[in-house]
Amino acid sequence: MFGGAHELSIDSKGRLAIPAKFRDILLRHYTPSIVVTLDSREKLLMYPEAEWAKVVEQLLRLKTAGNQMLQRYQNLLLHNADTLEWDSAGRVLIPANLRKRVDFEKDVTLVGRANRLELWGRDQWEAEMTQALDDDPEELAFQLSQTDLQL
Repeated sequence: MFGGAHELSIDSKGRLAIPAKFRDILLRHYTPSIVVTLDSREKLLMYPEAEWAKVVEQLLRLKTAGNQMLQRYQNLLLHNADTLEWDSAGRVLIPANLRKRVDFEKDVTLVGRANRLELWGRDQWEAEMTQALDDDPEELAFQLSQTDLQL
C-alpha cells in the first residue's frame, strides 16, 4: 500500500522522479509501470497496472446512460489513461497532453493513497490539507458516526 507525501519537481522535459519508496512497492507487488490519468485540474491519478485494471472494470460498469456528468467523468479517466515506465534514474515522463490540462507545472506533491498515487500541484495540495485541518471537528465527528469506519 502506498502512503506518504513527497514534495517533488517536474523537470523542463516533463519528467518526474518517482521516490524509491514507491518504486520499491511497485517492484515488490506489481509491475514496474504505472498508469497515469487525469482526474481533475487539481490532480493526476497514478495506478499500478493491476489496480488500474480493477478501476477500468468499475468504470465500464458505471450506469452512465442519461447522466452526462458521469459519462464525461468516465471518459475523462479512460480517454486520458497512459502507461508509463521509469527510466534508469527512476523518472517517468508525464505526457504533455496531461500536463497542459492540470493547474500546475513544476512544483508538485506526490501522495500515496492506499492503492494509488496522486500527483497534486503543491499549492493545491497545501490548500486541500489546510481545508481538511480546518474542518469543524464536531461536524467531522458526526459525519464519521454515520459511517462504519472505526479508527
